[in-house]
Amino acid sequence: MIWIGLAGLVVATVCAYLARTANARARAMESTETLPVQELKALHGAAAEAAGAGHFRYRCEVAGQAQPHKNGALRSELEGLECVWHKHKITRKFEETYRDSNGNRKRRTRTQVLSEHSSSTAFFVADGTGKMVIRPGDHEVTGAEKVLDRFDPHTGGGHRLELGPLSLDLGGGNGTIGYKREEWIVRPGSPCYVHGEAGDADGRLAIGAPAEGGVFIMSVKSEEQLLRGENHKVLGFGIGTAVAAVAGVVLLVVGILS
Repeated sequence: MIWIGLAGLVVATVCAYLARTANARARAMESTETLPVQELKALHGAAAEAAGAGHFRYRCEVAGQAQPHKNGALRSELEGLECVWHKHKITRKFEETYRDSNGNRKRRTRTQVLSEHSSSTAFFVADGTGKMVIRPGDHEVTGAEKVLDRFDPHTGGGHRLELGPLSLDLGGGNGTIGYKREEWIVRPGSPCYVHGEAGDADGRLAIGAPAEGGVFIMSVKSEEQLLRGENHKVLGFGIGTAVAAVAGVVLLVVGILS
């Protein structure tokens, strides 16, 4: 009973953290103004004239359509689709033998992520007044289109996958059941909302993750859709925190007194 109570308190702690994170994202979006690209560039120009280039940092939001950067559209690594951003994930599913607490041999199914990668190439968001450079870094795009979700059974022997210049060894040892391939993309022309920090530290104005930490969001969903989702998370995780905390304390007390 004591261990169940402690587990309840751990669940409450996790729910509280998730609720706090969702609340921080929602409040950051609500308190930050969405600017036309032209206005953001004007602010940058005024700041550069006053203080010199390389010092501009401004928390902001832009919304418009995603467009490829100057070198053209990217190609997703698995499906080869035209895009401005992509991510893939390859997971091996396998069975393994283990011994339980009584020393009995048993089989269980597990998974192993073999490859997971998202593109870091900059792209534009255009809103009719101009285009703003977006630097995604290693961050994901919320709501990106899932263009591949396939499970391929293992047919025996080794298995390799060619991802452009990358040759990936998928293994294929004893117990391998198969491989799941997933891929997400953002197509040129997709709606795109970005909340982050505009800066010119590398010589060109761009929006990316805040230099000193904070909320960075790239999404094909609108700000309104994201806010609804985050507020629902705050409510749901808040309720989960209260229920798990009360249950955990009660079970802990009962276990101690038993």
